[in-house]
Parts: sequence; structure tokens; C-alpha cells
Amino acid sequence: MLSVIIPAMNEAGTIRQVLSDYVRDLRASGVPFEIVVVNDVATDNTAEVLQGLAAEFPEVQGFNRRGKSGYGTAVSTGIDLARGDFVVISSADACNSSANILDYYRALEEGNDAVFGSRFIRGGSVTGYPTFKLWINRLSNWMLMGFFGWRFNDYTDGFKGYRRTLLEQFKPLFAHKFNITIELSLKAMLLTDRIKQVPTQWSGRNWGQSKMSILRVLRYYVSSLLFILGLRVVGDEYRRAARQKAVLEPIQPRDSAR
Repeated sequence: MLSVIIPAMNEAGTIRQVLSDYVRDLRASGVPFEIVVVNDVATDNTAEVLQGLAAEFPEVQGFNRRGKSGYGTAVSTGIDLARGDFVVISSADACNSSANILDYYRALEEGNDAVFGSRFIRGGSVTGYPTFKLWINRLSNWMLMGFFGWRFNDYTDGFKGYRRTLLEQFKPLFAHKFNITIELSLKAMLLTDRIKQVPTQWSGRNWGQSKMSILRVLRYYVSSLLFILGLRVVGDEYRRAARQKAVLEPIQPRDSAR
């Protein structure tokens, strides 16, 4: 089964159209799926919209999250809630397409552990991306390419797909803001070679405002990069620890002598 995780914050204006398109196209494909929406401390009526959609589409599972907000924490929560063998992290702002989600599903079916979308390879496209943010994006990704190799060129895009067994090896996840995007990407690079890059089409939001502050995001990106570089230094040890499965056995009370 495919789980599509959608973190949402004040996306009442787009979430209905996004989920309707996803459900329609995924149903038509015949792929078994669920859509997990984490409504992250919203202050609009996103929860009410999700209630109506859940009644209309049984594949949609909505959850209200309270407490400290954060895109990364919402994504982590969605990963814990998802039940599928394959997991795709998408968005609620109509930037990503259901056609690309199906591309990810097929790539994972082929035996890949992860699928990285790229807006910057042949077949990919970017529409409506502010010029300043685009330059910051490319500079950040070029830096990451320099550290981790030139095989992929869109590490910071959160729109990616993972096999569940790989996601379990990523835990614990520490990023609670948009830096979750590079934590997931770079941990995948450390733990598997079976990663495929596919072209994606991205279009800018036509409702609401972006939640990203460029300088704040860069600060979080740098902290995640330093953390992942530390894991890379102890690469073999980290890989062994990540792949080791813990076994829990209940401790039974000792029979008392009478």
C-alpha cells in the first residue's frame, strides 16, 4: 500500500482541490493507497474541510496536531501514522502533482529504497518560483552536492518517496522545521545506494502565503548539514546501528514461593 503524507497549516483554500485530485488519480491507477493529513496547529477552518473530505473519501485520514508547530514535526507524525509499505511526502499547497506520486510508486515497486524528485533535470519544471528563493535553493543544493556527490541535485525538496523499511532506519528524526527535507534525503544517502531520481513538475502556490522564512530555513539547514556530516564521519557504525532491529521482551513477574 502507498501512504501519501501531507503536512498542512492553514491550507483550507487548497486542501480540498489537492485531495480531490489525488484521490481521483490514485483510484484510477488501481494503486492501494491512503492519504494521511496532519493539520498542524491550524488557525483557519482546515479541520472542518478535512471532516467533510474524510466523509467523502474513506482513503483520507485527517489528524489535528496541537502544541508546538513545525513542518518537520508534522512530517514525523505523519510517518508514524502511515501504514503503507511505500511512503510519499507531498504538500497541501497544490505545488506537486499526482502523476509524480505515481512515478514514485512505480520506482519503489522496481526495488528502489527511495525516490528523489528533481525539478532541475530533463523533464522537470519549475513555475512561479520567486527568483531570490530560487537562487538560494540552487546555492544550497550545490553546496550539498559538493559534500555528498553530484548524483542528485534537489535535496531540499520535501517531495520524495521512501520504502517504509528505510524510514524506520532514520529514527529518531531530530529536525522539526523545513530542515527535515535534507535530514531525510541525506540519511537515505548514508544508508542505501538504491535511490532513483525522477523529474518532477512544481508550480507555485496560488492561494495563501509560504510559511518559509529564507534566513531561518538556512539556519536550520546548516544545523542539519553539520549533524549529517557527523553521522558520515562514523558511517559504518551509524549504518550498523540504524539497521539493527531492537527486540523487546516483556519481563514477567517472578512466581513467589509459598
